[in-house]
Amino acid sequence: MKNTVCAFMTLLLLTACSNSNNEHRYIIKIGENETAYLKDVNVCPKVHVRREDSTLVQKQGKNPVFKIEAVSYSGFCYFDMISKREKAVIKPQFKIVRLSERNITDLQFSYYLETAEGPKAYLGRKTYFADVSVPLGVKEINYIADATELTIPESGTYDLDVYLGLNADISELQFKK
Repeated sequence: MKNTVCAFMTLLLLTACSNSNNEHRYIIKIGENETAYLKDVNVCPKVHVRREDSTLVQKQGKNPVFKIEAVSYSGFCYFDMISKREKAVIKPQFKIVRLSERNITDLQFSYYLETAEGPKAYLGRKTYFADVSVPLGVKEINYIADATELTIPESGTYDLDVYLGLNADISELQFKK
């Protein structure tokens, strides 16, 4: 009887450990001219791309040089055993198109991840910076940003939505209009 109880407890412990380490990885493609919204509640993280902040044109003087567009992301959620918190890891992907034949190879831009809806403790906006090199003669590249990590509420307690967008400076905002 004692051996049966020990075997049952060991099996229970192994099952619990294997379920706590599950990482769900997803690659999400964002459709043209639409805000991405994930309808599957089991997908984590839920990332929306704000249409008005999905494209950015960088200029030199009055001439457009590069077009930057948020096109997709990859991500997964996991439970961080050290901090005892749920975390979401997001790697945004951008398409960069050369719009002129100028001798410019380096560009910098910033993008944000924002949690504007949800529990008060998880709200906020973080800005990240990218420094990309586009070789001369190359018309288009895909740039995958470094992984970012956000603390999120426990699974099942709240479906936290994350928003992704490009930050524009004053001259880029005038060009958009």
